[in-house]
Amino acid sequence: RRRRRRRGPRVEVVPNGVDCAHNRSGLAQPQPHRLVFNGSLTYSANYDAMRWFLAEIYPRIKLQIPGVSLTLTGFTQGVDLAGLALDESVTLTGYVEDVRIPVAEAAVAIAPIRQGGGTRLKILEAMALGTPVVTTSKGAEGLDVADGDHLLLADTPERFAAAVLRLLGDDAMADSLRTNARQLVEQRCDWDAIGRRFAERFHDVRLLVA
Repeated sequence: RRRRRRRGPRVEVVPNGVDCAHNRSGLAQPQPHRLVFNGSLTYSANYDAMRWFLAEIYPRIKLQIPGVSLTLTGFTQGVDLAGLALDESVTLTGYVEDVRIPVAEAAVAIAPIRQGGGTRLKILEAMALGTPVVTTSKGAEGLDVADGDHLLLADTPERFAAAVLRLLGDDAMADSLRTNARQLVEQRCDWDAIGRRFAERFHDVRLLVA
C-alpha cells in the first residue's frame, strides 16, 4: 500500500506594501536634473550607498550634466559627513514633515544600495509617487519588478551613471517607467489589497482551527 503523504502547513507570504492613496502622483512638479535619495544616513546601508554614489557615480553624471543636483532626506545627526564627497549641488534636508514632496520633486530617485536586507520601501514609495527609480540588484531584492519595465537596475558605477543619465535625457523612457511602476504598486503592493488578502487568510485559518 502506498503511504499517504501528510500535508504540510500552508504558507503564504504577505508582502510589504505602500499606501497608494497617500503616495500618489502629481503632488509636486518634477524638477529637471534633480535626483533624490530618501533615506536616513544614520543607517549604515544608506550611508554606504551615498558614499559610493557620491564618490564614484555622481561625478560621472555631473560631467555630462553640470546642472544636476541631489537631495538627501533624513537625519544626519552623528553622521560622518566628512566621509562623503559633498558639494554645493547636494542638499541635506534633515528631517522633513512630508518626505513625499522632495521625492515627487525629483526627476529620478536613486537607491544605490550595496548591503543590508529587507524590502526597500523607499523604492515602492517613489514608484507610487511617479518618480522613476534607478537602483542596484541588491536594492531591488524582495521586489517583484522587472529591469527596464518598472525601474532600471545597475550594479557598477558606469552603468548606474548611464542609467540615471538615460532617464534624465529620455522623457519617453521616464514616462514608461513611471506608468508601469505605478500600475504595479496599485495592483500588487497597495495596502488596501494586501490588507484584504491578509484578512481573508486570517479568516481561513480561524475556520481551520475552529
